Amino acid sequence: MSTKSAMKNTEERNHHKQRLTPNGTLFEFLASPDETGSEICLIRGTIPPAVAVPLHSHSDVELFYVLEGSLEAFQFGNGNHGWVSFGPGDVVSIPGNTKHALRNTSPLPATAIVVTTSKLYSFFQEVSKPVDGDRAAARPTPEEIQKLVATAAKYGYWMGSPEENAAIGLTL
Repeated sequence: MSTKSAMKNTEERNHHKQRLTPNGTLFEFLASPDETGSEICLIRGTIPPAVAVPLHSHSDVELFYVLEGSLEAFQFGNGNHGWVSFGPGDVVSIPGNTKHALRNTSPLPATAIVVTTSKLYSFFQEVSKPVDGDRAAARPTPEEIQKLVATAAKYGYWMGSPEENAAIGLTL
């Protein structure tokens, strides 16, 4: 791989359209597994205020480096249990097969750089859609939720029930 093909400038990154997940999290795929030539990828994720990523688990490791705002992460397993707050410069490490959730309880968006696997990259590509600049993000439709659950099952990912999410303080 040449140095030129391994580097991306702002104009090239803008070619990677932003994508929106059913819960309203905004993703920008900065480096795909194909671009890294490995099983990892780099993503910028922005969780709007009052938005949560429900309780779930998967075999994929996730590393979050918080750039802006405040992010709360819940982990259950590996000696962790409960919510912990993270701010700019903090790193959140989620080992594989750990039940976890994320939320933004602050009045400002929380933005983080995410390093994860090619499998999770493919999952995010499937469950997200291109951002429509002419329309504001809306609550997910029942069809979008069904697609998310079906896609998670296809990848072998576990999703917490509404009751399990309520037990950790999340309302779906």
